[in-house]
Amino acid sequence: MAGGKRAPIWLLVVLTAVLTAALTLGLDRGIAALRVVPTPLASTNALPQPVVVQIEPTVAEPETSEIPTDEVERQLLQLQQQAAQHQGTTFVLKTERQISFALEALTVNDVARADRELVAAKASLDEAFGLVAEDLKPQIATERLEIGRMRADLEINPKGLDEDLRRLRARLMDLIASRPQS
Repeated sequence: MAGGKRAPIWLLVVLTAVLTAALTLGLDRGIAALRVVPTPLASTNALPQPVVVQIEPTVAEPETSEIPTDEVERQLLQLQQQAAQHQGTTFVLKTERQISFALEALTVNDVARADRELVAAKASLDEAFGLVAEDLKPQIATERLEIGRMRADLEINPKGLDEDLRRLRARLMDLIASRPQS
């Protein structure tokens, strides 16, 4: 080299080794990528079919009930109706709680949260409507309409809505409290 320092010999050896390794690795990977791999042919040997073994249950035959089957069916239907009515009452309680949350949101002027709670309350009453006894359906239908009116008033004129929500909550609690426990 003209007028400059020469690189140390060990640096030249290391650079040569690194370049050789990179070139070898690159060529190996390139050749491997270009190799044609034959696709396996479909085997003509069919797999053996599994053997199906049917195991008979070892449960003893149930003893005949002393109650006639129509009586059992009647009791079962009655229990199902009671369970549905209890579930409907639970939805009414859930509605009451959601109305309380909407009232709480109104007290801090959180109109968006109050609206969400009213939407949830109406959905809960919708669920309750299909489950409660027939004598409660007209009142629940009225309360559903009332919640819809309150939602409309929420954006336009929220004044006085807190009192409407308190009355609705009281009516829902009266509805639940007036039901006989079965």
